[in-house]
Amino acid sequence: MHAVVHEALFAGARSVLDPACGDGRFLQATGLPVQVGVDIDPPTAAAGGFECADALRRDWGDTRFDIVVGNPPFLSQLSRLTTRGGSSPLGGGPYADAAAEFLALAVRLTRPGGRFGLVLPQSLLSARDAAAIRADVDSRAALRWMWWSDTPMFDAAVRVWAGVWEVGGVPGAVRRAHGSEFAPLSSMPMPRTWSALLTGADSPADDGPRLGDIATFGVDFRAQYYGLVDAVGDDVDGPPLITSGLIDPGQCHWGTRPVRFAKRTFRAPRVDLARLSPAMHRWAEGRLGPKILIANQTKVIEAVHDEAGEWLPGVPVITCRTVQPQRVLATLASREAVDYVHSQVAGSGLGAGTVRLNPRLLASIPLLG
Repeated sequence: MHAVVHEALFAGARSVLDPACGDGRFLQATGLPVQVGVDIDPPTAAAGGFECADALRRDWGDTRFDIVVGNPPFLSQLSRLTTRGGSSPLGGGPYADAAAEFLALAVRLTRPGGRFGLVLPQSLLSARDAAAIRADVDSRAALRWMWWSDTPMFDAAVRVWAGVWEVGGVPGAVRRAHGSEFAPLSSMPMPRTWSALLTGADSPADDGPRLGDIATFGVDFRAQYYGLVDAVGDDVDGPPLITSGLIDPGQCHWGTRPVRFAKRTFRAPRVDLARLSPAMHRWAEGRLGPKILIANQTKVIEAVHDEAGEWLPGVPVITCRTVQPQRVLATLASREAVDYVHSQVAGSGLGAGTVRLNPRLLASIPLLG
């Protein structure tokens, strides 16, 4: 909190807003004479200018502040209780985290020349449904400082980062810090993707060929997951079921490593095709055949070649079809491909240094050779 406030304060600032103020600690830390706090819950401590309201739905009119700071709530729109069912008025897609909405609000409520600083989930750095908000912030403000941590902090159950922007500022070097001690990292020019702020290396501009030019990538979803549940067993005949946990670079551990699927543990799970519904049977026929299977969340890209076409992917394993499998495998195994995906989606995985892969991202990887 104090680091964010310190970076946001500037000479001549008098007014500050926290749009999700809680007990008002961010406001109090600024020491500014005009403090405005808004929260949907009643205040838990005295806070000057407190208003019990939803800042995202409040009509702010022409009100602007010198500084906007805070630690807004992280509410995934995948939750049944928080989903909007559509895009938000502030630019977020249907599944943008609520914190992204507060970021969009902050840049609008900070006066030109003012600063805003927020603590945010690392997923916001690359989430598809927050892309329009990131682009809007880039068009209105320049990031001056950012911090991130491998471990949960700020009472958050997710890994977080914080940024401080200057509204109307000219983009320049971004100062960076890391960890509980806020250790300084090397500064870097504002990268093309926000995820590269974690890696410290921007992905190079490249108009050359991509993996998508020689391969197609697909992933299955909830319907396929539940459609498989009653057909999987250790004591049935059928194609092996391959989950992400069985995939290492160039190696499949089916039959030698236990598998968790649908809250059950299997030694060597197979899919009984006779137990599948007609729709699932057609799905299985479409997934059998030569292919490359790719784990969806990883520190490096974990891909294995199903040359005989005998395996079925478990959700959310990614399936790649190509007539040039060795070229695809060589590209996926390269340091360049790993660096590229981290520059695009660092912060998207559950663990430090992991990334969540998807078909679009894999298709965009620059092709080697």
